[in-house]
Amino acid sequence: MYGSKMEAQNQNDFFRDSIQRVSFSFGTDYTYGSNVMNNEFLNKFLFGGKIEQDLKDAAYNQLGTHNRLGGDLNYQFTAEIPFDTIFGKPHISMQIGVEFNEHIDGLFSQDLFRFTFQGNKQFAGESMVLNGINYNYYKYQRINVGFVNYKNIDGKIAKEGIKISIIKGQEHKAITVPEASLFTEQNGRAIDLDINYIYNSSDTGNTGIAAINGLGVSTDLFTEFFLKNGDKLYMGIEDLGFVYWNKHSLEIRTDSLYHYEGVFIDNIFDLNDSLVNNLSKDSIINSISNSSKKGDYSMALPTAVHLTYTKVFNAKWKMNAGVYAKILSNYSPYLYLNAYHYFNPTIAVKAQLAYGGYGKINTGISLAKSFKNSFNIFIGTNNIDAFVVPSKFYSSSGFIGLKKYF
Repeated sequence: MYGSKMEAQNQNDFFRDSIQRVSFSFGTDYTYGSNVMNNEFLNKFLFGGKIEQDLKDAAYNQLGTHNRLGGDLNYQFTAEIPFDTIFGKPHISMQIGVEFNEHIDGLFSQDLFRFTFQGNKQFAGESMVLNGINYNYYKYQRINVGFVNYKNIDGKIAKEGIKISIIKGQEHKAITVPEASLFTEQNGRAIDLDINYIYNSSDTGNTGIAAINGLGVSTDLFTEFFLKNGDKLYMGIEDLGFVYWNKHSLEIRTDSLYHYEGVFIDNIFDLNDSLVNNLSKDSIINSISNSSKKGDYSMALPTAVHLTYTKVFNAKWKMNAGVYAKILSNYSPYLYLNAYHYFNPTIAVKAQLAYGGYGKINTGISLAKSFKNSFNIFIGTNNIDAFVVPSKFYSSSGFIGLKKYF
């Protein structure tokens, strides 16, 4: 809500609004990471490229009990309109805007990761443990309407606000595997898959930006207040809500054992048809699924809680320390500490040290410029290390924001 959600989440509060003015802002940001795959591995996995054995070995050494992967891509446009000239409320502004959100996250077992990138030969005569797998993907757009109250406390400005969002769900996919194992016979003659899973998907026949496969609502709330020593505390809740996916959505459930001994060839001179008839995506799904039906369902959004402590030392320096935690998204609490330096009232730089999220430790840097107090721009990353030493760090991000005052 402060300017935009992106500014609050990435702590890019370089030039704080001290008075109400009509403004328009645009921002975009992305982030992705893993606590297992470093950035060199991730970039090839996500965007294409040969994953060499040394990258796989490095990832195997990082595997543990909670192996995660995730990312977000967001675009947002916001207009802020003061109420002083319309309703005579000198401290309240209305914010309206639109957002485009895309998200993916996953939790996977050690054995699943090794199987995916090295095959099942390494598990001959053993059972792979596939319990606890969880995957979520969704894409949606929303219209936002919110209100911000400016509080002037002894000449210092604090804010509080609320935002209500109407959500248009475009696409959703999710799979949960509470229990599963895969046994490979010692000589590779047979495979036994014992699996219990639930798969949900929005309407696969209706895709694209214009698709309306779901509707939902969410709320953002935040407040700021000053402590007795003059420092400030920010508390916010983001994406408290849900999306209802329509009756054309799909649900597949299974709890069964699948035994596979290979493909039977009816006619060696008609090999292609024999393979297609005996082994296809649909035949495998039908073999291991107990039920498949269409129907509506609801998805809770991955609600986030954000706390920030701000200390201003002087006109040149200030510091933030905080935590950003997000539930229902396989996300580790994101702890950060950053410092701002103002070269003058119109140019500032921020350096950040953080740990958590979908990756591990990371460092960031961003820059901001104000032009005659009528136009602001900032650009940066919370993972500058991802571009410098991609083989040593585990997440990447970037953001840019523009704000025009009238």
